[in-house]
Amino acid sequence: MIRPGLRQVIARGVRKRCPRCGRGRLFRAWYTLDDACRTCGLTYECYEGNTWAFMYLSTAFLTGLILAAMFLIKPDEIWMGRATVVSAAVMAIIASLPRRKAVAVALDYYSEIIWNQPPAQFGDSRNDVNGDNRFVGSPPPHRD
Repeated sequence: MIRPGLRQVIARGVRKRCPRCGRGRLFRAWYTLDDACRTCGLTYECYEGNTWAFMYLSTAFLTGLILAAMFLIKPDEIWMGRATVVSAAVMAIIASLPRRKAVAVALDYYSEIIWNQPPAQFGDSRNDVNGDNRFVGSPPPHRD
């Protein structure tokens, strides 16, 4: 499989598609990340928390834009300006959550490519987040 470049990986993230193949969907629901690509088998988040840094930074960036707007816009009524800015901030942050998460997953995949760390497949041992050999998304062990 040909490795995609950074632009292609980010574009796939913006479209909320698998960063490797570009065909599989990232989300089962509005903000519920699927475990793996149904087309190529790529595990989207090998370690819980791999995408937190990007999510925090992108939220901080949006907050910075909102603060800049607060300083640049001079409303006639201060309470109306505050209400408008708070409403716009909440809508912008919530509305952009899925796309920001998708781009974060894409950048996580790209970083694995750059550092020559093979991306995990569904059921890979790197998914063993509990330390008990139960993989994320795998069925529970058989009990007699």
